[in-house]
Amino acid sequence: MTKKNLKQLLRYLRINSIIIIVVSYTFFTFYFSENTLATVSGDCDACHKLFPGLLDETLHGELVSTNVLCINCHSSDGKDTVKIIGRSRVPVVFNEVKPENPLAGGNFFYVAEFSGDRKGHNVDGIASMDSKFKGAPPGYYRDFDPSIPGYNTEKPLNCAGSNGCHGNRNIKNPYDAIKGAHHAVDKPVDGTTTARSYRFLKNTDEIKGVVGFEDADWGRNSTSDKHNEYSPSIDVLCASCHGKFHLRDKDGKKSPWFRHPVGIVLPETGEYARYNPDISPPDGMPGVRIYNPDAPVGRQKVLKAPGEEVKLGEDMVICISCHIAHSSPYESILRWDYDNIYAHEEGKGGCLICHTGK
Repeated sequence: MTKKNLKQLLRYLRINSIIIIVVSYTFFTFYFSENTLATVSGDCDACHKLFPGLLDETLHGELVSTNVLCINCHSSDGKDTVKIIGRSRVPVVFNEVKPENPLAGGNFFYVAEFSGDRKGHNVDGIASMDSKFKGAPPGYYRDFDPSIPGYNTEKPLNCAGSNGCHGNRNIKNPYDAIKGAHHAVDKPVDGTTTARSYRFLKNTDEIKGVVGFEDADWGRNSTSDKHNEYSPSIDVLCASCHGKFHLRDKDGKKSPWFRHPVGIVLPETGEYARYNPDISPPDGMPGVRIYNPDAPVGRQKVLKAPGEEVKLGEDMVICISCHIAHSSPYESILRWDYDNIYAHEEGKGGCLICHTGK
């Protein structure tokens, strides 16, 4: 083989190797971005440089015991609620200015505002401790908290860990409680691990994590056929900190609940039979009700894709049918402005989405 032929062969091999690498990279990037929505990709320091020293194990006990890493990644000084870090799309749950198109879980902007206590969860690093409840979650009932450490009312609310919602609540340290989840395969969402629990809401080792269908856009600009799908398993998580709200008081004559009931099916008779009255059912199907993301329901059997139809007598009222998880513009973290909803006023939404006869 001549020197010229050898150079041509090496050039050919080099070009084709580059093509193979590029194609393989594109495939894997596309595959994992489509099928593992919370699995990050790209250079490590795209995320970890936001918290210098995080990779230094000697600093582990001091630095990663706070919410700083979570907040840095999922915050923005602009109004957009999705941002790019490295090659990953990242949901923003805390904007320093009023957010545009908040995600399904809401935005901590509202609780971070002055006097915003009643508008959200006072997460450490975002908002000061609640002036009324101090360090205690309202309605906390230890018997309903399955975690071994329990909620420590002397410590602030965290994103994860025993004083948080995400990750393993048997672990106190918020970083350790969720560690590895962003690097693990997160499908199927079957609740077996933190990574495979809906939005990393695992609760504890012994309890199956929250299950549901995760909208690829985190519920931004939700519609009747594009939205998250929830299950009653999220009520179990809420009860971990707000257990007294889930108790059935036996003193009432007509209702066992002191507060609005959850974990029951949406009745298929009476006023409830007209759920979401502002949207007409399909032609020839008068009994069909169309899903309204302003009053989501829980599915007893989790769907594999967003369902446009609400099945009365089967789909359930859940905590987040009325409330938003992180923070909202309204009192009690409600989805709507309760003070401006009046009986017999059509088109007002809110409570009247279900209570159509009022």
